[in-house]
Amino acid sequence: MATRQPQELLYLKQLQWSGRQSQPSEVKMVASFLQLISLLILHELCAAASRCLSAEVVEARERKFNASQKLNLQPDAREHQNRTTCEQAAQQMHELNGRALSPWRYYIDRNDSRQPRDISFAKCLCKGCIIDGHEVNDYNSVEVWAPMLVLIKTECKDANTYRVQKMRIEVPVGCTCVRPKITK
Repeated sequence: MATRQPQELLYLKQLQWSGRQSQPSEVKMVASFLQLISLLILHELCAAASRCLSAEVVEARERKFNASQKLNLQPDAREHQNRTTCEQAAQQMHELNGRALSPWRYYIDRNDSRQPRDISFAKCLCKGCIIDGHEVNDYNSVEVWAPMLVLIKTECKDANTYRVQKMRIEVPVGCTCVRPKITK
């Protein structure tokens, strides 16, 4: 029986110390009992993590989450809404996102079931890259992604109660110029 759990071994050692031989039926009973206890503990942990919370508790958790996310280093997307084409970016190369070989603009991605609700997402303005003030399609502009921790709120069956869980999402934060993929 090479698959015995440590708790089973403890029980069997206690039987040996008492001078009694363990019977296979006792070992199976202990194993079944320990599996049942493990499942109950796992169920309780999952239920606690996914229990429904009132709107007030969810708001408090959102405030606490926002306070723990000290810096929001993403730029304000409203500043970049006027730059919408690759040609405009090639002419107005002032800020970093416009001076890059792969210029980008920001837009607000809003999701009311997520905290933070508004996140600035980058969108590449060119398919190619800007070289010597003109778009060159020998290269590709691609988004650069970074992970971001968010809270996701899902509604429960009961009215005005929610489940809240932390989740890591991928956010486009800028663009870069790359050689095109070579298909074989």
